[in-house]
Amino acid sequence: MEDSHQVRVVEWVVSVDDAHVGRVDDVAAALEGAGLAVESVLSALGIICGRADASCADALQRIEGVASVAPGQPVRLDPPDSPVQ
Repeated sequence: MEDSHQVRVVEWVVSVDDAHVGRVDDVAAALEGAGLAVESVLSALGIICGRADASCADALQRIEGVASVAPGQPVRLDPPDSPVQ
């Protein structure tokens, strides 16, 4: 019998609020505790990127120091010699 429950992993971009930017590593650790697999921390910008189940957004948003949680968006850059820049 197959399990009908499938986990959908999403890339998340988390913005840290101004009051916690100096403690972004602490916020990242709390996010990991809530289920986010942290992939990068941009300390100077107060941004934390990682992957977690799609259902984790509310739990991530409730972490102290989190200003916002948004799904990551793919970015595609054309080659430098492309006619469109």
